[in-house]
Amino acid sequence: MADFLLEELGGRTYYIPGPVNIGLYVDEGNVYLIDSGNDKDAGRKVGKIIRERGWNLEMIINTHSNADHIGGNQFLQKSFSCRIGASQKEIPFIEYPEFEPMFLWGGYPHRKIEHKFLQAQPSHVTDVLAAGQTLGDSGLGIVGLPGHFIDMIGINTPDGILFAADALFSEHIINKYHIFYLFDLEQFLSTLNYLDQCTGRIIVPSHALPAESREDLHALIEINRNKIAEICQVIENICKEPKSPDEIIADICSWYHLEMSSAQYVLIGSTVRSYLGYLEKKERIRTIPEAYMMKWLST
Repeated sequence: MADFLLEELGGRTYYIPGPVNIGLYVDEGNVYLIDSGNDKDAGRKVGKIIRERGWNLEMIINTHSNADHIGGNQFLQKSFSCRIGASQKEIPFIEYPEFEPMFLWGGYPHRKIEHKFLQAQPSHVTDVLAAGQTLGDSGLGIVGLPGHFIDMIGINTPDGILFAADALFSEHIINKYHIFYLFDLEQFLSTLNYLDQCTGRIIVPSHALPAESREDLHALIEINRNKIAEICQVIENICKEPKSPDEIIADICSWYHLEMSSAQYVLIGSTVRSYLGYLEKKERIRTIPEAYMMKWLST
Protein backbone atom coordinates (compact mmCIF):
# COMPACT_ATOMS: atom_id res chain seq x y z
CA MET A 1 0.00 0.00 0.00
CA ALA A 2 1.40 3.40 -0.98
CA ASP A 3 2.00 6.03 1.68
CA PHE A 4 -1.14 7.93 2.55
CA LEU A 5 -1.26 11.66 1.84
CA LEU A 6 -3.15 14.13 3.99
CA GLU A 7 -5.16 16.65 1.99
CA GLU A 8 -6.83 19.75 3.41
CA LEU A 9 -10.49 20.27 2.52
CA GLY A 10 -10.92 23.54 4.40
CA GLY A 11 -10.50 24.91 7.89
CA ARG A 12 -9.75 22.05 10.25
CA THR A 13 -11.12 19.33 7.98
CA TYR A 14 -8.84 16.96 6.09
CA TYR A 15 -9.04 13.64 4.33
CA ILE A 16 -6.73 10.84 3.23
CA PRO A 17 -7.65 9.64 -0.28
CA GLY A 18 -7.53 5.91 -0.82
CA PRO A 19 -9.63 2.82 -1.54
CA VAL A 20 -11.72 4.16 1.34
CA ASN A 21 -11.48 7.91 1.90
CA ILE A 22 -10.64 8.58 5.55
CA GLY A 23 -11.75 11.85 7.13
CA LEU A 24 -10.03 13.86 9.86
CA TYR A 25 -11.29 16.78 11.86
CA VAL A 26 -8.69 18.41 14.12
CA ASP A 27 -9.95 20.28 17.18
CA GLU A 28 -7.11 21.90 19.15
CA GLY A 29 -4.77 19.04 18.30
CA ASN A 30 -7.35 16.34 18.97
CA VAL A 31 -8.23 14.26 15.91
CA TYR A 32 -11.67 12.87 15.17
CA LEU A 33 -11.04 10.19 12.56
CA ILE A 34 -13.91 9.30 10.22
CA ASP A 35 -13.45 5.59 9.47
CA SER A 36 -10.08 3.86 9.77
CA GLY A 37 -9.38 2.14 6.45
CA ASN A 38 -9.47 -1.47 5.39
CA ASP A 39 -6.80 -3.15 7.53
CA LYS A 40 -4.03 -2.89 10.13
CA ASP A 41 -1.64 -1.44 7.55
CA ALA A 42 -4.06 1.41 6.87
CA GLY A 43 -4.33 2.03 10.61
CA ARG A 44 -0.55 2.10 10.94
CA LYS A 45 -0.19 4.69 8.16
CA VAL A 46 -2.96 6.87 9.61
CA GLY A 47 -1.30 6.67 13.03
CA LYS A 48 2.01 7.77 11.50
CA ILE A 49 0.36 10.86 9.98
CA ILE A 50 -1.21 11.78 13.32
CA ARG A 51 2.01 11.31 15.33
CA GLU A 52 4.18 13.23 12.83
CA ARG A 53 1.99 16.28 13.38
CA GLY A 54 1.97 16.00 17.15
CA TRP A 55 -1.77 15.37 17.23
CA ASN A 56 -3.74 13.10 19.54
CA LEU A 57 -6.30 10.62 18.24
CA GLU A 58 -9.37 11.40 20.34
CA MET A 59 -11.97 9.25 18.56
CA ILE A 60 -12.61 7.06 15.56
CA ILE A 61 -16.11 7.62 14.21
CA ASN A 62 -17.23 4.60 12.22
CA THR A 63 -19.86 5.55 9.67
CA HIS A 64 -20.85 1.88 9.50
CA SER A 65 -19.41 -1.51 10.26
CA ASN A 66 -18.29 -2.87 6.88
CA ALA A 67 -14.79 -4.30 7.15
CA ASP A 68 -13.19 -1.78 4.78
CA HIS A 69 -14.30 1.06 7.08
CA ILE A 70 -13.26 -0.42 10.43
CA GLY A 71 -10.14 -2.38 9.45
CA GLY A 72 -7.73 0.01 11.18
CA ASN A 73 -9.77 0.27 14.39
CA GLN A 74 -8.01 -2.37 16.45
CA PHE A 75 -4.48 -1.14 15.69
CA LEU A 76 -5.34 2.51 16.32
CA GLN A 77 -7.30 1.85 19.50
CA LYS A 78 -4.41 -0.15 20.93
CA SER A 79 -1.88 2.49 19.85
CA PHE A 80 -3.73 5.59 21.06
CA SER A 81 -6.27 4.27 23.61
CA CYS A 82 -8.82 6.25 21.61
CA ARG A 83 -12.58 6.16 21.82
CA ILE A 84 -14.66 4.64 19.04
CA GLY A 85 -18.14 5.92 18.17
CA ALA A 86 -20.79 4.23 16.05
CA SER A 87 -24.55 4.01 15.70
CA GLN A 88 -26.39 1.51 17.89
CA LYS A 89 -27.20 -1.13 15.26
CA GLU A 90 -23.70 -1.13 13.79
CA ILE A 91 -21.94 -1.75 17.12
CA PRO A 92 -22.36 -5.56 17.26
CA PHE A 93 -20.65 -5.92 13.87
CA ILE A 94 -17.70 -3.76 15.02
CA GLU A 95 -17.21 -5.62 18.27
CA TYR A 96 -17.92 -9.04 16.72
CA PRO A 97 -16.78 -8.69 13.08
CA GLU A 98 -17.52 -12.35 12.35
CA PHE A 99 -21.17 -11.23 12.18
CA GLU A 100 -20.59 -9.57 8.79
CA PRO A 101 -19.82 -12.73 6.75
CA MET A 102 -22.58 -14.53 8.68
CA PHE A 103 -25.05 -11.77 7.84
CA LEU A 104 -24.09 -11.59 4.17
CA TRP A 105 -24.05 -15.35 3.70
CA GLY A 106 -27.25 -15.93 5.70
CA GLY A 107 -25.77 -18.79 7.73
CA TYR A 108 -22.51 -20.17 9.00
CA PRO A 109 -19.94 -18.74 6.58
CA HIS A 110 -17.55 -20.83 4.54
CA ARG A 111 -13.82 -20.21 4.88
CA LYS A 112 -13.39 -18.37 1.56
CA ILE A 113 -15.35 -15.38 2.84
CA GLU A 114 -13.61 -15.19 6.23
CA HIS A 115 -10.93 -12.70 5.25
CA LYS A 116 -10.15 -9.03 5.87
CA PHE A 117 -12.29 -7.84 2.96
CA LEU A 118 -15.43 -9.05 4.78
CA GLN A 119 -14.21 -9.54 8.35
CA ALA A 120 -12.11 -6.99 10.25
CA GLN A 121 -10.41 -7.43 13.63
CA PRO A 122 -12.60 -6.62 16.67
CA SER A 123 -12.50 -3.28 18.48
CA HIS A 124 -14.44 -1.78 21.39
CA VAL A 125 -17.08 0.88 20.80
CA THR A 126 -17.15 3.41 23.65
CA ASP A 127 -19.70 5.92 22.34
CA VAL A 128 -23.17 5.32 20.91
CA LEU A 129 -23.92 7.91 18.22
CA ALA A 130 -27.32 8.88 16.83
CA ALA A 131 -28.55 11.04 13.96
CA GLY A 132 -29.18 14.62 15.03
CA GLN A 133 -26.52 14.49 17.75
CA THR A 134 -23.63 16.96 18.03
CA LEU A 135 -20.43 15.34 19.24
CA GLY A 136 -19.44 17.14 22.42
CA ASP A 137 -17.70 20.47 21.94
CA SER A 138 -16.22 19.47 18.58
CA GLY A 139 -19.19 20.78 16.61
CA LEU A 140 -19.33 17.60 14.54
CA GLY A 141 -22.87 16.72 13.55
CA ILE A 142 -24.14 13.15 13.14
CA VAL A 143 -26.33 12.67 10.06
CA GLY A 144 -28.44 9.59 9.36
CA LEU A 145 -27.64 8.10 5.94
CA PRO A 146 -29.38 4.71 5.95
CA GLY A 147 -29.70 2.31 3.06
CA HIS A 148 -26.26 0.99 2.19
CA PHE A 149 -26.00 -0.83 5.49
CA ILE A 150 -28.15 -1.24 8.55
CA ASP A 151 -27.70 2.09 10.35
CA MET A 152 -25.10 4.13 8.48
CA ILE A 153 -24.27 7.68 9.51
CA GLY A 154 -22.40 10.59 7.97
CA ILE A 155 -20.43 13.37 9.64
CA ASN A 156 -20.91 17.11 9.12
CA THR A 157 -17.92 19.22 10.15
CA PRO A 158 -18.14 22.89 11.23
CA ASP A 159 -16.29 23.72 7.98
CA GLY A 160 -19.39 22.80 5.95
CA ILE A 161 -18.05 19.44 4.77
CA LEU A 162 -20.12 16.26 4.88
CA PHE A 163 -18.44 12.87 4.96
CA ALA A 164 -21.14 10.81 3.28
CA ALA A 165 -19.69 7.29 3.70
CA ASP A 166 -21.22 4.82 1.21
CA ALA A 167 -24.33 6.90 0.55
CA LEU A 168 -23.31 7.10 -3.11
CA PHE A 169 -20.69 5.48 -5.31
CA SER A 170 -18.35 6.69 -8.04
CA GLU A 171 -19.15 6.38 -11.72
CA HIS A 172 -16.06 4.17 -12.10
CA ILE A 173 -17.25 1.67 -9.50
CA ILE A 174 -20.77 1.60 -10.92
CA ASN A 175 -19.54 1.07 -14.48
CA LYS A 176 -17.13 -1.64 -13.38
CA TYR A 177 -19.28 -3.61 -10.92
CA HIS A 178 -22.85 -2.47 -11.77
CA ILE A 179 -24.28 -4.10 -8.62
CA PHE A 180 -22.91 -2.21 -5.62
CA TYR A 181 -23.86 -3.50 -2.19
CA LEU A 182 -27.20 -2.26 -0.81
CA PHE A 183 -29.20 -3.38 2.19
CA ASP A 184 -32.36 -1.25 1.95
CA LEU A 185 -33.04 0.26 -1.48
CA GLU A 186 -35.90 2.45 -0.34
CA GLN A 187 -33.80 4.06 2.38
CA PHE A 188 -30.81 4.37 0.04
CA LEU A 189 -32.95 6.26 -2.49
CA SER A 190 -34.27 8.50 0.29
CA THR A 191 -30.70 9.20 1.34
CA LEU A 192 -29.85 10.18 -2.24
CA ASN A 193 -32.78 12.61 -2.14
CA TYR A 194 -31.44 14.06 1.11
CA LEU A 195 -27.96 14.51 -0.37
CA ASP A 196 -29.47 16.22 -3.41
CA GLN A 197 -30.82 18.90 -1.06
CA CYS A 198 -27.65 19.28 1.02
CA THR A 199 -26.19 22.74 1.33
CA GLY A 200 -22.73 21.62 2.47
CA ARG A 201 -19.78 23.12 0.64
CA ILE A 202 -18.15 19.76 -0.12
CA ILE A 203 -19.57 16.21 0.00
CA VAL A 204 -16.99 13.45 0.51
CA PRO A 205 -18.15 9.92 -0.36
CA SER A 206 -16.00 7.04 0.83
CA HIS A 207 -15.46 5.63 -2.66
CA ALA A 208 -15.47 8.68 -4.92
CA LEU A 209 -13.71 12.01 -5.27
CA PRO A 210 -15.10 14.87 -3.17
CA ALA A 211 -17.98 16.65 -4.90
CA GLU A 212 -17.15 20.35 -4.70
CA SER A 213 -20.11 21.70 -6.66
CA ARG A 214 -23.85 21.15 -6.74
CA GLU A 215 -23.54 20.10 -10.38
CA ASP A 216 -20.93 17.41 -9.62
CA LEU A 217 -22.98 16.09 -6.71
CA HIS A 218 -26.24 16.01 -8.64
CA ALA A 219 -24.59 14.23 -11.57
CA LEU A 220 -23.18 11.54 -9.28
CA ILE A 221 -26.53 11.11 -7.53
CA GLU A 222 -28.24 10.65 -10.90
CA ILE A 223 -25.71 7.98 -11.91
CA ASN A 224 -26.51 6.08 -8.69
CA ARG A 225 -30.28 6.48 -9.14
CA ASN A 226 -30.20 5.45 -12.79
CA LYS A 227 -28.19 2.30 -12.11
CA ILE A 228 -30.66 1.21 -9.42
CA ALA A 229 -33.59 1.81 -11.78
CA GLU A 230 -31.78 -0.13 -14.50
CA ILE A 231 -31.12 -3.14 -12.26
CA CYS A 232 -34.75 -3.14 -11.09
CA GLN A 233 -35.84 -3.34 -14.73
CA VAL A 234 -33.33 -6.10 -15.48
CA ILE A 235 -34.68 -8.16 -12.57
CA GLU A 236 -38.28 -7.61 -13.70
CA ASN A 237 -37.34 -8.81 -17.18
CA ILE A 238 -35.55 -11.86 -15.78
CA CYS A 239 -38.61 -12.68 -13.70
CA LYS A 240 -41.04 -12.77 -16.62
CA GLU A 241 -40.70 -16.49 -15.99
CA PRO A 242 -40.53 -17.85 -12.42
CA LYS A 243 -36.93 -17.79 -11.19
CA SER A 244 -35.23 -18.78 -7.96
CA PRO A 245 -32.85 -16.27 -6.32
CA ASP A 246 -29.81 -18.24 -7.52
CA GLU A 247 -31.17 -18.27 -11.06
CA ILE A 248 -31.73 -14.50 -10.86
CA ILE A 249 -28.18 -13.98 -9.58
CA ALA A 250 -26.77 -16.09 -12.40
CA ASP A 251 -28.83 -14.26 -15.03
CA ILE A 252 -27.79 -10.83 -13.70
CA CYS A 253 -24.10 -11.79 -13.64
CA SER A 254 -24.42 -13.10 -17.19
CA TRP A 255 -26.19 -9.91 -18.30
CA TYR A 256 -23.45 -7.67 -16.88
CA HIS A 257 -20.58 -10.09 -17.67
CA LEU A 258 -19.51 -10.17 -14.03
CA GLU A 259 -16.78 -12.53 -12.90
CA MET A 260 -17.67 -14.31 -9.69
CA SER A 261 -15.37 -14.82 -6.71
CA SER A 262 -16.60 -16.09 -3.36
CA ALA A 263 -16.71 -12.56 -1.92
CA GLN A 264 -18.46 -11.15 -4.98
CA TYR A 265 -21.03 -13.95 -4.92
CA VAL A 266 -21.86 -13.17 -1.30
CA LEU A 267 -22.14 -9.42 -1.86
CA ILE A 268 -24.09 -9.71 -5.11
CA GLY A 269 -26.34 -12.42 -3.71
CA SER A 270 -27.20 -10.40 -0.61
CA THR A 271 -27.83 -7.29 -2.73
CA VAL A 272 -30.04 -9.14 -5.22
CA ARG A 273 -32.16 -10.37 -2.31
CA SER A 274 -32.48 -6.76 -1.18
CA TYR A 275 -33.66 -5.82 -4.68
CA LEU A 276 -36.20 -8.64 -4.56
CA GLY A 277 -37.51 -7.40 -1.22
CA TYR A 278 -37.79 -3.84 -2.57
CA LEU A 279 -39.54 -4.88 -5.78
CA GLU A 280 -41.94 -7.14 -3.90
CA LYS A 281 -42.79 -4.27 -1.55
CA LYS A 282 -43.50 -2.09 -4.61
CA GLU A 283 -45.70 -4.91 -6.01
CA ARG A 284 -43.55 -5.19 -9.14
CA ILE A 285 -42.76 -8.85 -8.49
CA ARG A 286 -44.29 -11.58 -6.33
CA THR A 287 -43.30 -14.92 -4.85
CA ILE A 288 -44.68 -18.27 -5.91
CA PRO A 289 -43.85 -21.74 -4.57
CA GLU A 290 -42.69 -24.10 -7.32
CA ALA A 291 -40.87 -27.45 -7.26
CA TYR A 292 -39.91 -27.14 -3.57
CA MET A 293 -38.45 -23.68 -4.15
CA MET A 294 -39.56 -20.10 -3.61
CA LYS A 295 -39.51 -18.40 -7.00
CA TRP A 296 -40.09 -14.84 -8.12
CA LEU A 297 -42.37 -13.68 -10.92
CA SER A 298 -43.01 -10.21 -12.35
CA THR A 299 -46.52 -8.91 -11.77
